Amino acid sequence: MLVFLTLDLRDVCMVCMLCAYVIILPVNMTTQLIHLISLPVTATTTIIMSSDHRSGSTSFLFSIPSCFFFIILVLFSLSSFSLSANALLMTSHSQQCLDLLDLKKGFDLFYASTSLSDWLPGTDCCWWEGVFCDQVSGLVVSLDLSERHMGGNIMPCLFNLTSLQRLNLAYNGFNHSAVLHLDFEKLTNLTHLNLSYSGIDGQVPMGISRLTKLISLDLSSDIYSLMLEKPDLGTLIRDLFNLEELYLDHVNISSSGTEWCHAISDSTPGLQALSLQYCSLLGPIDSSLSKLRNLSILRLDGNDLLSQVPDFFAKFSSLTVLSLSWCGLKGLFPKSVFELLNLKTIDLSYNSNLTGFLPEFPLNSSLETLTISYTTFLGPIPLSIWNLSELVYLDLSSNHLSGHLPPMLAGSKISIINLSSNYFIGQIPSTLGHAHHLTSLYLVDNLLTGSIPMSLFTLPILKELYLADNKLSGQLQEFTNASSTLQYVDLGGNNLQGKLPKSLVDLSALGFLVLGSNNFDGSVMGLELFGHLQNLTYLDLSGIDMSISDGIAGSSVLFPSLHTLTLQSCNLTVIPSFLKHKKNFGSLDLSNNRINGIIPRWIWSIGSFIESMNFSYNSFTDIEKPFLKHSNNVEFLDLSSNRIGGTIPSWLWSSGVLYLNLSCNLFTSVEGSFSNPSTVISIIIDLHSNLLQGPIPLPPPNSTFVDYSNNLFTSSIPFNISYYLKKTIFFSLSNNSLTGEVPSSICSATKLYIFDISHNNLSGSIPACLFESLIDLRVLNARENSFQGSMPQKVSSRCAIQTINLNGNKLEGVIPSSWANCAELEVLDLGRNKLADSFPHWLMNLPALKVLVLKENKFFGHLTGICEGNHSFMMLQIFDISSNHFTGSLPSECFKSMKAMIVPQGQTETIGYRNGSLRTYQDTIMVDLKGFEIELVKILTTFTSIDLSNNRFVGNIPQVLGDLKSLHALNMALNAFTGEIPRVLGDLSELESLDLSGNQLSGVIPSSLTSLYFLAFLNLSNNNLVGKIPQSFQFSTFSNSSFEGNPGLCGSPLSRDCINSTSVEPSSDSENAPTEFDMDEIWFWMFTGLGYGVGFALAIIYQLFFPKWRMWYKRRFMSR
Repeated sequence: MLVFLTLDLRDVCMVCMLCAYVIILPVNMTTQLIHLISLPVTATTTIIMSSDHRSGSTSFLFSIPSCFFFIILVLFSLSSFSLSANALLMTSHSQQCLDLLDLKKGFDLFYASTSLSDWLPGTDCCWWEGVFCDQVSGLVVSLDLSERHMGGNIMPCLFNLTSLQRLNLAYNGFNHSAVLHLDFEKLTNLTHLNLSYSGIDGQVPMGISRLTKLISLDLSSDIYSLMLEKPDLGTLIRDLFNLEELYLDHVNISSSGTEWCHAISDSTPGLQALSLQYCSLLGPIDSSLSKLRNLSILRLDGNDLLSQVPDFFAKFSSLTVLSLSWCGLKGLFPKSVFELLNLKTIDLSYNSNLTGFLPEFPLNSSLETLTISYTTFLGPIPLSIWNLSELVYLDLSSNHLSGHLPPMLAGSKISIINLSSNYFIGQIPSTLGHAHHLTSLYLVDNLLTGSIPMSLFTLPILKELYLADNKLSGQLQEFTNASSTLQYVDLGGNNLQGKLPKSLVDLSALGFLVLGSNNFDGSVMGLELFGHLQNLTYLDLSGIDMSISDGIAGSSVLFPSLHTLTLQSCNLTVIPSFLKHKKNFGSLDLSNNRINGIIPRWIWSIGSFIESMNFSYNSFTDIEKPFLKHSNNVEFLDLSSNRIGGTIPSWLWSSGVLYLNLSCNLFTSVEGSFSNPSTVISIIIDLHSNLLQGPIPLPPPNSTFVDYSNNLFTSSIPFNISYYLKKTIFFSLSNNSLTGEVPSSICSATKLYIFDISHNNLSGSIPACLFESLIDLRVLNARENSFQGSMPQKVSSRCAIQTINLNGNKLEGVIPSSWANCAELEVLDLGRNKLADSFPHWLMNLPALKVLVLKENKFFGHLTGICEGNHSFMMLQIFDISSNHFTGSLPSECFKSMKAMIVPQGQTETIGYRNGSLRTYQDTIMVDLKGFEIELVKILTTFTSIDLSNNRFVGNIPQVLGDLKSLHALNMALNAFTGEIPRVLGDLSELESLDLSGNQLSGVIPSSLTSLYFLAFLNLSNNNLVGKIPQSFQFSTFSNSSFEGNPGLCGSPLSRDCINSTSVEPSSDSENAPTEFDMDEIWFWMFTGLGYGVGFALAIIYQLFFPKWRMWYKRRFMSR
């Protein structure tokens, strides 16, 4: 059937457009829909429809307005929904702006670098500072308030911004714990979260572990202010599969190598950046970390990894940054890591046990920064180092690198070179003079020789040139085109000679210049050469004989900016008078010159604040008055080692001086008592080695170092002295004439580390509280006094004392076993007292004991059985139990464990207490060495001795003594040793003194002793030795006294010749002595007997046949 359609063309278009818009238009485009719906519609349009009659279908007539009204109804519904959605979005955006305003209310912007002035009500927050919105929805998707230095609190309204994708609050100072319990899990759309150094502390918020869309997470914090416990690292990142960047620097993770490596590699296999610096991580680095094949950045600095660098690091082909400083790395660093072509930065510094060799570097390397300082890398720097065309920073300082410095290739971009503290030899490459990008060159502390290329002084942007402490020589030549940027020049500690070039004054930017400790001829130019350098603030010309012309040097225009002047050992005879005109000086050092006379008053006014003034080691005799009475501007004052006398004024202590050294002068008294200083800062007072008399001056209560030693004080120690020693660490009254007792109140000076009252006339008992109350005490030296009674019995369980020296007193009783608590004890000297006890066996187990002196007491008994285990006396290097009543044989096991005497101790140091803020306190002891009693004012760690003399030991000398290869002195004199001298003593290659006199030793002198090339003293006298004295090497230098009292010895230096001149020297094996020696001995005794027989016969003849000689004979012989 025919279908008729009557439709206005405009209506047809209308229907089609409406349908299309319903399908494709976004719901938020409400205005467009309303516009379309308002178009006119023709009501008369009809549609006549019919079907084919053969199909049986019916026909009907449908009115078009009915259908069209249905469409309009749908469109109005959609329009209503769209209007509602749009209104909702507008409301959400407005609410976010309100939330941001509430967030601002929590911020403290007083010290901030921003005021967030555009965060105002009624304005669109999408245009506010740090806020970024989505262009379509208008919702806030990014908030970046980093590096604003804001304080205050993070308000909970932050977590209403659920549309946030990026949040950065780094480098602010929000209140601690301000976000720890907030709802991070609400920010489910976050892909980037940066809270680094924002002030948060405590436990990492658990909600962060639920932000599964995170790509980048940075929670780096101040050192250990943030921790990962609940959740731990594994829990935190378990569901963060999309994570590509993880920065947790200074977060306390405290995890073993297996744990943290597996946690990261299992949860975040796509990680590209991993930074875990100073996280208390432990090693070793687990192989599971090799799964992170996409790593571009790896920073593990400051952890105790204590492992080797794994080879699989070389398989991280995308690696650009590798930073492993301060990790305790060890072993050989894999060369293949250097060959990673994308690697731009590598830092292996401060791993002292890490070694390796620099490789041949490829041409196409991307390396820009190479830092391998403070390791033990070996070998030369390859010439291929300059294949690194992108290299800008090179630091190979403090290694064991050697060889010549490779010449630099033209076109290098290098900016900083630090090769200090190695073993480089040869000359400085002249090609460095063409390094036009170079800003800093450090070649300090090497073995470089030759002259300095003067082209270095003309480089266009060089700022720092440090060449000190080498063997550079020759003369500095004149140069042209002086650098206008060079600010720091240090050429000290070389062998440079000749006159100083005038061109130095053309370095217009020069502010720091060190030329000291060379052989320059300063008299040619004089000090005024540098006087016109306008920017010069620091000048060191130590060791140069300078000429000073008062007519020029006194000019007020010289050195306009000078702050520090060091003229040590310059042979000066006067103070440079140009200093009169200076008002901004900070430090002046004129020590070790020949300046005499009076220190002028004006010297104290050369600066409004003077950090340091050193006039020591001159010949000053007085100080122009007033001294410092009206000047509070000197912190460090050293007038030691002059000839200044008179009275030290009491007001000196209120002058602001923090360090005062008046030692080694001729001061005789201290005026009054010291007044309380105006400052609360601790001060150091050194008055030792003067002529000070009278009572002990009470120091200021804030003194940390007080040295009154080597004076003439005669009083007793004040009872209230402890009040003035509340902060004192070092207190010495040694070498005076103090009397009386040590007040028990001294135990209230609880900060004392060193207490030295040696060489006085003090008496009474040693305060019992010393070892119990002074738990920080490291040194107690009370030797050479008259202390009596027993020693302190109570010792703190926290005893930290290292030196106890009570030698030369009248102490009695036993050594308290409670002293075993002092596990750090290194020196114990109880010699020359009245102690009576068996050997204190517990001393053997003190792990740090190095010096044990029990000489001249009344110790008794056997030593057998006291040495148990293999750790007895392991560190012992001086063992003196001489002049006691010990008996029995020597136990070999005691000597077997003396490792310090068996193995050389390497670098020579001194035994004593060391503290960073104090000088080193050096222990002193008396030893019998080379036949004399010698005071060792420095006990070297390489000096070893054993003194068993003047006891009652018996038996053979133990063979094990031959194992003590580091032994320097052995004294076993005045005992009852028998048997032969062990030939193994010839193995003591370091032996300098050997005394076996006054025993009952027999047999021959082993020829092996002649191989002791350092033997300077030998005493074998008063024994039963026989045979010919060996004549080789050192033995030819010993006198008759070394061998006298041995009737069986013969040969030089004794006057007793050996009868058989052809006899050979004694064998080193006394058990298999040759027959020839036996015949010599037989002939010797035959002639001896014959002599006695002949003498007796002559006596009978005189008696019988010469009566008149009888009386003469009686007077001559019988009277004996």
